[in-house]
Amino acid sequence: MKSTLAFLLGFTLFSRVAGLLNLTAIFAPSLSPGAEIILPGDVDWGTKVQARWSDYACPTFIGVIKPMTESDIQHTVRIAQLHNIRFLATGGGQSFSDYRTFEGISIDLGNFNTAKFDDTHTLLTIGGAMKYNQLTDLLYNASKELPLASCACPGVVGATLGAGIGPLMGLRGLMIDALDSVRLVTADGNLITASHEENPDLFWGIRGAGSNFGIVTSATFRVWGITNNGLAMSAGLVFPASVNASYWRVLQTFDTDMPPQLALTNMAFFDRQTNQPYIVLNAIYFGPREAGEPYLERFKKLGPLNDTVRMIPQNTLFPPVLGSCTPGQIVNIHSVAVRRTDPETLQSVFADMNRFWRQHPGYQGRLLIPRFANDAAANLPHNETSFPWRKAIAHISIEGYMNDSSIHEIANDFQQSLRSRIAGSSGYDYLATYAGYARGNEGAGSWYSSRNLAALSSLKRIWDPNLVFAYNKAIPL
Repeated sequence: MKSTLAFLLGFTLFSRVAGLLNLTAIFAPSLSPGAEIILPGDVDWGTKVQARWSDYACPTFIGVIKPMTESDIQHTVRIAQLHNIRFLATGGGQSFSDYRTFEGISIDLGNFNTAKFDDTHTLLTIGGAMKYNQLTDLLYNASKELPLASCACPGVVGATLGAGIGPLMGLRGLMIDALDSVRLVTADGNLITASHEENPDLFWGIRGAGSNFGIVTSATFRVWGITNNGLAMSAGLVFPASVNASYWRVLQTFDTDMPPQLALTNMAFFDRQTNQPYIVLNAIYFGPREAGEPYLERFKKLGPLNDTVRMIPQNTLFPPVLGSCTPGQIVNIHSVAVRRTDPETLQSVFADMNRFWRQHPGYQGRLLIPRFANDAAANLPHNETSFPWRKAIAHISIEGYMNDSSIHEIANDFQQSLRSRIAGSSGYDYLATYAGYARGNEGAGSWYSSRNLAALSSLKRIWDPNLVFAYNKAIPL
């Protein structure tokens, strides 16, 4: 077996001669008839390949292998290593991490997009490329639910491997808490099952740091009966910038008074048509309106410009929206986990963003605070999974949408400074970042915590000693 040093040196050599590789000759003999090899110059590149959501700091793909079977993935993993070819597995394509140094192939899991209940309808097995919006109707029509994300388009498995944060986590916990088992291809090309019974140590590591250990071909989840017959209260309120100081203080009151049925998504943005910043609240209560609406009163006292409250089916809560689900954008995101709301910090961040918005018309950044109840997630022991931030009450993101390439690095530095400021008042002693939202420059301690690093490094040495999976929030050996 190659040493790690030799493996990495081989990758360096590969990057210099990538243009000389004939991917078809290398991979085609081992692939099944339904598998595809797609090259950047092919006319169907744009239609058959899963596009990355953000073009900012994206990887360079010299080709795509689109497997049809699990054996195709196994062969691709083995052959890529034999030829020192880097690879990334692609599911929903929602990544925004910094992959500027990556050059290699994508293993596109687009054909692994099935979903099936077991005979008792208590377990749901999905393919590695299923997206959230492909599950909403399936679950709703079966009167079942999972703690899905509040965005319709990310891949379910990719999001789950980091933790799987969503509005239902107060009642149902994280997606990793619902995970029953996975099938994955390991670094040596073997196909195994990880669950509480099979490879339990690996199953612990996968649930929080899953991108480090293999390519998940399918995942099985435990599902629940749907809450309130599938109806939820959905409210939308819009506030002027003038009330922002009071708004953050109201939000702080939910640190100690938030029912598990409630989810509050708070967003500050700049409207280029009115040339003014606003704060938007989307509130969801998974229960009857008469129980949920009283929690809005403290916000309504601030005098919203717009106020809409209605009861809607669960499967219509999160339709695909322009921006969040449009591929090929320039989006740069910095995120930080917090254990408490600090109104003074948020007020100063909002003021600085207002100045930056006005100084840079090509910047359409926004401050996003998904404040979801976390009762069910926080009540599990911290060592239940490798996800370390169960006590976090929110994962605040500074999202930089940009159409002016000249401000990319200025905006990056600005957002990073805001992230540091929020981290300083987060209630954690150091920068804590949910790996699923991480930029990629925070470090393993920020993604996985110093408490978990020793155990995760031990797992990494067992399952991936040559750092085959070393490009997505890598665990150090």
